Amino acid sequence: MGRDSLKIALILSLAFNLAVVGAFAYGYARRPAPGGFGPPPGLAPGDSFGGRCSLFARQIGIPHERAVRFSHVMADSSEGMRGLRVSLQKARGELVELFGVPEPDEKAIMAKVDEIAAIQGQLEKKLVTRLLGVSSTLEPGERERFMREIRCRCIPLDRCVPKGPKGARKESEVGR
Repeated sequence: MGRDSLKIALILSLAFNLAVVGAFAYGYARRPAPGGFGPPPGLAPGDSFGGRCSLFARQIGIPHERAVRFSHVMADSSEGMRGLRVSLQKARGELVELFGVPEPDEKAIMAKVDEIAAIQGQLEKKLVTRLLGVSSTLEPGERERFMREIRCRCIPLDRCVPKGPKGARKESEVGR
């Protein structure tokens, strides 16, 4: 082996060693809590949303005991929606491809639009089923806060201004 070959081998070896050290450092930084394996602390069992269900449950004031059930209902309904979302994305991609040809076939495009509308309808039905299932696990006050959050997230025209206490006529009176 020539001197240049040894230099190249040494540089490659150093680069590989640095990559291994970097991978260990990343793994060490992202490790679970001491003495624990699995999801980070604070996640409800079965919370496939990475803790978002637990956070959402806390935001609307659901006690931990029922937050676990809330997370399970959300996760169960999410599984059924995932396949539909993939189908919808695929159908939209196919629609774009239909438009991309030099002379688009209007009948094929309209058939694809109908297919997309059908998938969206199925998604809406699954979403309503999810809302009904989740709202059945909530008490009246929690249900009201839950629906307010849903409106804020789903209806862009709703400005999501927090409601003040009864009798407050303007924002400056809230908190008095």
